Amino acid sequence: MKRRQLLVTLGSALIGLPILGFLIKAIAQSKTPASYDPAAAQSPPNIPKSSKDSQDPKNLADANTEITLETTEEPLLRFAAIADNGFGSPDQMAVAKSMWETYQQKPYAFVLMAGDNIYSYGEIKLAKAYFEEPYAPLLKENVKFYAVLGNHDIIKSNNGLDQINYPLFNMSDRYYSFTKGDVNEGTVEFFAIDTNRNAPWEAQLAWLDQQLGKSTAPWKIVYGHHPLYSSGRHGSDPELASMLEPIFSKHKVTLYLCGHDHGYERFKPINGTTYIVNGGGGAPLYKFTGSPQTAFVSSQFSFMTFDVYQDKIITKAIATDGKVFDRAIVTKI
Repeated sequence: MKRRQLLVTLGSALIGLPILGFLIKAIAQSKTPASYDPAAAQSPPNIPKSSKDSQDPKNLADANTEITLETTEEPLLRFAAIADNGFGSPDQMAVAKSMWETYQQKPYAFVLMAGDNIYSYGEIKLAKAYFEEPYAPLLKENVKFYAVLGNHDIIKSNNGLDQINYPLFNMSDRYYSFTKGDVNEGTVEFFAIDTNRNAPWEAQLAWLDQQLGKSTAPWKIVYGHHPLYSSGRHGSDPELASMLEPIFSKHKVTLYLCGHDHGYERFKPINGTTYIVNGGGGAPLYKFTGSPQTAFVSSQFSFMTFDVYQDKIITKAIATDGKVFDRAIVTKI
């Protein structure tokens, strides 16, 4: 009872009602980080790539319209992104193979890894089988992976500390930032956040607001594990959106990348920010229904690449056969 009263007092005084609600919900679900309730390991059956959501004419028309906007100009920076990948499955290996083949054609400098890096409970002893071996060709080329913690990653890993300390995940803390690209032309600043219920939300939000405010990068990209918006199995999270979206809008965040729902969904810009669920890295797929805000949706195993220019970022969703099934042009807010 004292714990609840303390959180209510702190929440009201320091972090406002949206965060208070988020924390109270977290307490109801788990009294302490040690008693975190593991996410169910079972997932819906795989949805084939020929499913109606990936073949919907509306989706194809959207993709084809944007394909005509692509440029042959060499980007200032190219990177890739995956999520929900550490399953040790043939599907993960297929995505990893496609990533390597894409790299050989058009090298990218690094990979954002948006959580659920090691299923089912985040055990670092599985890092070799579920991370080092699938991505061995990329790691050999010194392609760095920058990870964040997913809900599976904090269960049997000292609340994620084992993964934070694992050198190949390049995590300096539960939340951190780093900058890539030419300082004068194509700088991108990345903000990696912990979106788990037991994250240090008060400190993290203050840090995110401050760091975004200080950033002079022309492109600001935030990534975490959980979606603010999704039409997949887990769906949208209004509480998370109430905390993060105002900060994104205030500081003109270009992109928010996440996973958690296993598949791909790109949303039309919301208050200037483009939200993308990119959870097709290897875990069993979920069904997505789409929504009025959805620009493109497809439940298939995949990863993404991003080509950064002075005036735009070209995003591509790439399937295990190496084909681009969605691409978009993202411009500055």
